[in-house]
Amino acid sequence: MKQLIAALSAAALLGTPALAETQGVSADSIKLGSYTDLSGPLAVWGVPSANGMRMRIDEANAAGGVHGRKIEIVIEDMQYQVPRAVQAANKLIRRDKVFAIIGALGTPQNLAVMPTQFNAGVPNMYPLTASKVMTDPVNPMVYSFFRSYYEQFRAAAAYFYENGGYSTPCVAQIANEAGEEMTHGVEDQLAEYGMKIVAKTEHSATETDLTSSVTTLKNAGCDIVFLSTSVRDTIITVATAKKLGFEPIFVTGMVPYMDAVAGAAGGAMQNLYLVAPFVYESAANAEGEAKRILKAYEATHGKAMEPQAQLGYIFADLTIKALQEAGKDLTTENFLAATEAIEGYVDPIGGQPVSFSADDHQGSDTFIMAKVNNSAWEVVARGLDY
Repeated sequence: MKQLIAALSAAALLGTPALAETQGVSADSIKLGSYTDLSGPLAVWGVPSANGMRMRIDEANAAGGVHGRKIEIVIEDMQYQVPRAVQAANKLIRRDKVFAIIGALGTPQNLAVMPTQFNAGVPNMYPLTASKVMTDPVNPMVYSFFRSYYEQFRAAAAYFYENGGYSTPCVAQIANEAGEEMTHGVEDQLAEYGMKIVAKTEHSATETDLTSSVTTLKNAGCDIVFLSTSVRDTIITVATAKKLGFEPIFVTGMVPYMDAVAGAAGGAMQNLYLVAPFVYESAANAEGEAKRILKAYEATHGKAMEPQAQLGYIFADLTIKALQEAGKDLTTENFLAATEAIEGYVDPIGGQPVSFSADDHQGSDTFIMAKVNNSAWEVVARGLDY
C-alpha cells in the first residue's frame, strides 16, 4: 500500500505543470466535487457529511462567495462501491471539470481514484477516511483532517495504561485493512510496555452473530477489549458481551462516533469508550457561532447536526479558507500552498486545532476520549497522544 501511495505522490509531482491550467475556475465560479455514499451501507456517514459541506458552501455564497466567485459542489453517490467511485470520479474530473475533490468517502475508493485524479491535477482534500496511507508518505496533492486509525488506537492503549492500567488486553477486529491498521496500533503501543495482545478475534463485515467471538474474549479473561471495528459490529459486540455478563473496558476509534451507536441496543452501549481526532458538539452545550451553526442545521434538516455533518462543514470551511488565502488569481499551486500554510486553525464548531506543513499533511494534532453516558457521547479527556 505504501508503495502505491509513493508512486502516486511521484506522479503528482511529475504532473505539476498541469496545475497552472486551473480546471474548475472561471471568472464567476469555482467548481468542487465529491463522491460519497448516499444510498449504500455507509450512507450514515455520506449523507450527513454531504449536507454539512453544502451548508457551509451555501453560507459562503450567501456572503458573496470567494473573491467574487460563487462555489459550486457536485456530489456523486457511489454507494460505497469502488467501481462506482471510479465512475463518479471520472465524471467529476472529465465532464464536470472540478477544481478539487473534497470529502471523498472510503480508503479503497480513494486509492482507486487518485491515479486519475492526480494525472488531471485535481487535489484530494480531506478524504473521509483516517487510513494512514492517505498521508504516509506525504503526498503534495492530498490533505487529511484526521490523524490515522493506527494513531487513534495507540492513543487509546496509552490512555488506559496510564489511567488505571490493564493486564489482559484483547482485540476484536473486523477483517479488512482498516481493522488491521487499528490492531497494529494496539500492538505497537503494547510493545512499549513489554506487553502483547492476549486474545484476538476476527469477524467479517457481514456477520451478525458474534457470540462465539465474544465468548472467546470472555474466556480469555480480557480486562480491556480494543474494538478494531466499524459501526454495526461495534454495537453487536458490546451488546452481546452485556448479555453474556462480560463487561471489560471496551474502546474503539472514530468510526462509531455517532448518536445511533450511543443510543443503540436499549442502553447496552453505556460506558463504551472511543478515541477520535475531532469533537462532536451538541447544540445544548454550544455557544456563540457554534450554536448558530448547529441550530441552523437542525432547522433545515429536522434533526441534530450529526458528527459527520459537522466534519463536512469543517472540510468545506477549511477549503474556503485556503481559497480565500490563495487570492483572486486562483491556481491549484497557490491553493495547495495556502492549505499547507494553515496553522492553528480552530473550526467554528469548536473542535481540535488543525495545522499543516511541508512534511505534515495530517491536520489534527491530538485526540479526545469520549464515553457513552445515558445513550449520549460525553467527552471525558482532551489533548490525548501517545
